[in-house]
Parts: sequence; C-alpha cells; structure tokens
Amino acid sequence: MQKLEQGLKYLGSHGLNLISILDCGKLPKLTSATICDSGIALFDYQRLLLIGHGGRLLWHALRAQGMETVDPVDHYSVTVISQFIQIHLRNAPLLWLYPLTQHQVPLQQLGAAAGWDHPSPLGLGISPDYGLWYAYRAALLIDADLPLTPLHRSLSPCDGCSDKPCVRHCPVGAVRSTGMAMEVCAKQRLAEKSICADRCPARMACPVHPEHRYELDQIQYHYHHSLATLRDWYAV
Repeated sequence: MQKLEQGLKYLGSHGLNLISILDCGKLPKLTSATICDSGIALFDYQRLLLIGHGGRLLWHALRAQGMETVDPVDHYSVTVISQFIQIHLRNAPLLWLYPLTQHQVPLQQLGAAAGWDHPSPLGLGISPDYGLWYAYRAALLIDADLPLTPLHRSLSPCDGCSDKPCVRHCPVGAVRSTGMAMEVCAKQRLAEKSICADRCPARMACPVHPEHRYELDQIQYHYHHSLATLRDWYAV
C-alpha cells in the first residue's frame, strides 16, 4: 500500500494528477460490453487504471523535458506511467488500452464510472474539480489486487450555472443547452480566418475553475492538432 501511495505521488508530481483504480468486474454493463466487443479480454485482469491530468502542471513538466518526439504528450505520459509500473507495481501483467494502441476504448464512459466528470453543453465532460481543463492520458488493465479508488459522487457544475456563458460566447450558436451541434462547430473552425481555429471562445468563457484554464500555448497546441484532424476528415 505504501509503495502504491508513493507511486501515485510520483505520477502527480509529473502532472498526471487524476488517477482512478476501478474493478474490472464491476464496471457498468455498457462499458464492459464496449470493451469486450472490441476483442479485449477484460476479465483476465483485476483492475483498470484510468489516468489523466487536470490543470497546467503536466504542460509545465512536458515543456521542461522537451517536445521533440512525434507525439510528445502521449510519449511523455506513457514514459512516466511505464516507470510508475516498473518501480511501484513491480511490472505486474498488464494491457495498455490507451494511448498508442488500436483499441476502441470508451474513455468518457470510464470517466463517468470513476466519477470524474459530467456532460456539458460543449460535448466535453466537465469536472467538479477542474472544470473543462482536464484530459484522459491513459487507460490500462492490470492483473494486480490494487485497492480501489473510492467513488465520490458529485453534482454537475452546469446544473448551478444559469447564465450559460458557454452558449452565449459561441460565435455560431453551435453550443446549445440541449447539446453540441458538431457540424456547425466544425464548419466554423474550418472557415478562413476563423477565431475558433486555435481556441474555443465558448470553452474559455466557462466560469468553472478558471484558475485551471490551460495557458494559451497549450490551448493552441491541442487545437492546432484537432484542426488538422478536422481537415483530414472533411478533406479540406
């Protein structure tokens, strides 16, 4: 137990400050079915580790190390987590689900099972602790009897937000209380000289935990990558 606690502190000190240990046998049925349907032997393992980051610490750690690899965020996350497994979990048998695999993993379903987030009008999960400024960095199965992370249920931050600035600040009305109009959003982002190309005004207007908002260079890094994906998808 002490070794695991030291390992979790190690992950947190490297910016991976969201960690949940889930029981593979007690995941929601839909989530288990989705994982098993993709050919993953879920029940050959005891635990599922869901690892993410909230706020700015990971970006600071990544920039300090350097970003020379092809996919620096994933490379950094996998490197740090692999060291955690080797040192603190004694190389227990495991299967990487995400990232850098071909597996189809329902990350948002796992996040909901872990109590990390709630749905938001932007189509992103919103965290009671970090608002919209967090991300999933890894998911893996491990055959070890690790203590489960207590599940803390919470109310959605959106439930108490009557002003809905995310809806008001979307320049094309793609963000709606009833859900995100993804096609409208994509068209706006792909437009010439779009103000949404390298940032989302609606996301940045969210009043939930603005102290964790990514710095502009981090926002632009991620949005440039997502814009390239959109261009490929729409063959622009």
